[in-house]
Amino acid sequence: MAQSVIIKQLYKVISSLEKFQTRKNSMFSLEKLAAYLQLSVGELNEILELVFRFQMLFNSTFEDYFLFKKWKNNKNYLVLKPKSDVKNPITNEPKEIEIDQGQVRILNDIVYYFLHVKIGKGFNIKQNSTELSKKVKELKRFHPYFFEYRGNGLIYPSKLAVDTGKVISFYNKSKKLITQFEVEDYLIQIT
Repeated sequence: MAQSVIIKQLYKVISSLEKFQTRKNSMFSLEKLAAYLQLSVGELNEILELVFRFQMLFNSTFEDYFLFKKWKNNKNYLVLKPKSDVKNPITNEPKEIEIDQGQVRILNDIVYYFLHVKIGKGFNIKQNSTELSKKVKELKRFHPYFFEYRGNGLIYPSKLAVDTGKVISFYNKSKKLITQFEVEDYLIQIT
């Protein structure tokens, strides 16, 4: 992903501040930092003001919480989770997925068809000639992380989709009602 100059500079400021972890009694020269980042003193002060606001925010609002991205209704949101509920605070990808019962059935059908009928061949969603290709296109619109392209014009279920489909299939065979389960690092909630 291409980063703007400002974002790159902000990353450099944060990387520089990380040195305080091992040098807590050190002094940090703002003039050297401004020269290193090729910023005027005013621009550096604006970046530092932002860093200080983040510090206050994380010390007060986020003291007992971690900030995460969450995928819901085809959009990304920011959510807070109590630190006691978080196993791995490093990852902040959308690791919680909400999917409704109809989408679960479609995903299960797609994965079954991919594994047992097409046997690893992808789907052509550009031609809506079959009901299944329409379902693939619809599910991809709401849950794009369940699909991947491999450069041949076809779309394939991702590893996450295949693993999720296998879990769903297992629960369907055992006739157990399931409302949430984990696949890889994802928590899948059925609404």
